[in-house]
Amino acid sequence: MRDRPVTTEEGVGDEELMADGAGFLVEAVGQLSAEDVDRVLKGLPTPVATELVRELLGNKLEPRRLKNVGSLVLGPLQKRPAPRLIPVVERLSTGIFETFHAELGDRFDNPSLADLREVLDALLAQHPVTVVRCALSYVVADGLLAAEAARDLLLSDPRLRLPQWPEPPGS
Repeated sequence: MRDRPVTTEEGVGDEELMADGAGFLVEAVGQLSAEDVDRVLKGLPTPVATELVRELLGNKLEPRRLKNVGSLVLGPLQKRPAPRLIPVVERLSTGIFETFHAELGDRFDNPSLADLREVLDALLAQHPVTVVRCALSYVVADGLLAAEAARDLLLSDPRLRLPQWPEPPGS
């Protein structure tokens, strides 16, 4: 899921897909709660969590020693435009991508929509739906190989789809 870029048959980046992803990413981050952010930060390796907190708050704080760090970083996170959200959400999604990798195995680099649907229940059993939504939105916004499959999953799965998003194809 991490290889780039999304390409059309002509070999040109699909800018419309990535623009959709940027909108999805901003809206998905807007749905995060402080508890979701706390849970994700506690599950990250300490150096990654510390770097994220420093980037969002400007302080080098140890997230595991703070109470309610999620509420502290949520505002700055939600105020960022999509281009500045992409690297932050990528790091926040570290644990989710590890779970995707464990579930998908050799299909991880470029999973199909069917592959993503196959592992979604296992993923949602381990991670909050709001954070999984953010991770998949990041995949689309950053133009990764799985962007089209991730977008289709975001739009077609009722657990992931936000009401303001377009109807899935074929509905």
